[in-house]
Amino acid sequence: MRAHKYKIAAACFAGILMVIISGKYLIRIESIAQLDRQILEWFAACRMDALDRVFAVVTLAGSRFLLLPLILALSGVLIIRKHVREAVFVAGSFVGATVFNNVVKLLIARPRPDHFTAVIDFPAGFSFPSSHSVQITVFVLAMLFVFKHSLGARWFLLSTVFGSLLIVLVGLSRLYLQVHYPTDVVAGILLGLFWVSGLAILFLPDHHDVTIHSPGWKFHRGKQP
Repeated sequence: MRAHKYKIAAACFAGILMVIISGKYLIRIESIAQLDRQILEWFAACRMDALDRVFAVVTLAGSRFLLLPLILALSGVLIIRKHVREAVFVAGSFVGATVFNNVVKLLIARPRPDHFTAVIDFPAGFSFPSSHSVQITVFVLAMLFVFKHSLGARWFLLSTVFGSLLIVLVGLSRLYLQVHYPTDVVAGILLGLFWVSGLAILFLPDHHDVTIHSPGWKFHRGKQP
């Protein structure tokens, strides 16, 4: 059983390597670069003031300046409730993904898109992969992995749908705002998916019961049979 887990985790980390290697070369293929430009052109044609304001807010959901304090606060609560392993997983997966993503950016060194006027000021750093896409993907998946048993089937499904929608919206916001290419966003989501899945398989136990409660509220799953 343990060997099977290691194989799955190894496949996840191999997926990360494939995304980086394939991305490095795919973004230099003219047909891929042209498709990137065409998609950005479509988003530029959809520009309107209302959408500018909406996506400028939506994109904040993927910012580490918002997510990191949430991660640290949640990790602190988990530690207080004696779920240390889960706390380390949540904080470590996010911080590790952020650092790793910045290293990949330096290795690929892809400039930001400049085909159309950006809606917001250009962020610092290179374009590939999208940090916002990595970070929101890691955040959502880490939450789902930690609380999957606590939520119950119905709430887990609803949380998965909501989290997936949030990931997609943040990715779309990076395109609408003209600060990333589509391939940056896709690569960011895939890196986040493989990264947190591999760590969850290695670090989290097969059956973990996360209970967080206070006098005003309770969050608990039933016992495992």
